[in-house]
Amino acid sequence: MNSYRFVPISTSMSNSGKPSSTDLYRSLFQNAKMNSVLIIDANGIILEANHAFLNSFGYNEADIIGENFSILFSDADQKKDLPLRELRTVIDEGQSFDNNYLVNKNNTLTWVSGESLLLTDDQNQKRILKIIQNIHTQKESEFSIIRLNNFNENILSTIEDGVVVLDENLKILKANHSFTQIFNFSDRDVSKIDFKSFISSFDINSELYNAILGVFQSKSNISRIQLDMDAKTGERQTFDISCTKLAEEGEQTKILLIFHDITAQKQFEKQREDILNFVAHEFRNPLTNVILNIDLVDQMLKEQKLDEFQGFISRARINSQRLKRLINELYKSTKLISGNFDPERSVFILDEVIDEAIESIRQVNAQHTIRKMSDSKVSLFADREKLVQVITNYLSNAVKYSDGSYNIEVRWLVEGDSVIISVADHGRGIPAKDLPYIFNRFYRAQKTKNLDGLGLGLFLSKQIVTAHGGRTWVESEEGKGSTFYFSLLLPTSEEQEGESGTAHQTPAP
Repeated sequence: MNSYRFVPISTSMSNSGKPSSTDLYRSLFQNAKMNSVLIIDANGIILEANHAFLNSFGYNEADIIGENFSILFSDADQKKDLPLRELRTVIDEGQSFDNNYLVNKNNTLTWVSGESLLLTDDQNQKRILKIIQNIHTQKESEFSIIRLNNFNENILSTIEDGVVVLDENLKILKANHSFTQIFNFSDRDVSKIDFKSFISSFDINSELYNAILGVFQSKSNISRIQLDMDAKTGERQTFDISCTKLAEEGEQTKILLIFHDITAQKQFEKQREDILNFVAHEFRNPLTNVILNIDLVDQMLKEQKLDEFQGFISRARINSQRLKRLINELYKSTKLISGNFDPERSVFILDEVIDEAIESIRQVNAQHTIRKMSDSKVSLFADREKLVQVITNYLSNAVKYSDGSYNIEVRWLVEGDSVIISVADHGRGIPAKDLPYIFNRFYRAQKTKNLDGLGLGLFLSKQIVTAHGGRTWVESEEGKGSTFYFSLLLPTSEEQEGESGTAHQTPAP
């Protein structure tokens, strides 16, 4: 090593007999094992490197002595002029600090932190003492934590369930985007939400609140607490809420809440219960009648009243056939609901189908007057049986909600390549808020829930019409009645000729 007398720019030598600054810097340079040290001139040329530097970064003296210290900076840092900026800072201010990559001899990068000091040698030349510490492991750990946090954030952002982290004061520390979307909060303002107040209007018996407090006080987790809560949709949704205690950081405990939307599941369960109730209700009467008649026949046999058998057997047969029809309809309804319905098409006259549907309704609702308001002969190429079902459903609906008004009108009108059929009543009508959902499965308007029925008729009618390529709709005014419509395409000439060769459409007189 060349003989230098190092003196800090801002420090004079000591004459007290204690070690001078020169001795201290020389000792640091020669004896440091963990701190790498370079001596650089004012132009950035490397004059010396200690053994710790050479051992840490793989260089030998021939590789770097006489080279500009910028060769130790990565290409990205050189493009940012970091070497020149560091040199100027040291010369102007007497020292500088750095935290960046250092290039090893094998071109790998090591993250380092260091300090550079401006000194003078015994010829009064400015020299820079650059002390370097290897902090690569520490930095990689920091980057790993950052990457993990980013990874966790990305996961949270893709989870459809609402996720919330709370502290012991029930302050929201973190909430994913789904939570803010579900409950219509701003991502920026979610930390300001008073969580206890937020859940209080839904958590009537404080079940969730008490459970959260219990999790903070113990290590047990909770799950399957169900709450009906107002969501962004404007309607109440059912959430299954689980609560998990997170690892403690210092003295602060956190818990993780997950809000899982089970509204569809609950609706499905309700629908299943409705179907079971419907089946039980519809099957009870004919089955009871069959059992009663069998019991009566048995009694007649014991009493030898043979001439009365025929009446009881006939009634039992009628109700057995009714049960069979109900089972068949239930099976057909299931096929319609599942979307597996394929119309069995044939050519027929619409007027005749309407007469058949009207007659079936008149038999059990003699007090109602059902009038046909059209008389044009229109041919259709469709599933005749299913079309009778649609018209019968419309008529049954009109009777059920007639509300004391016994007049019902059936009309049909040809428009372009379609025929529009309508059934009008003058009953209670449908509230405007219910109109968009009236053809939904199991939907019942609030004011009609006291009436018999499951809410399948209009849904099945829509499924049938849609399978034929038509559409359904309704017009209604509360207190004045409703008109239900459906449209079907008229048959092409090929369909008519291919099916019967004789069916035709006669224009209205």
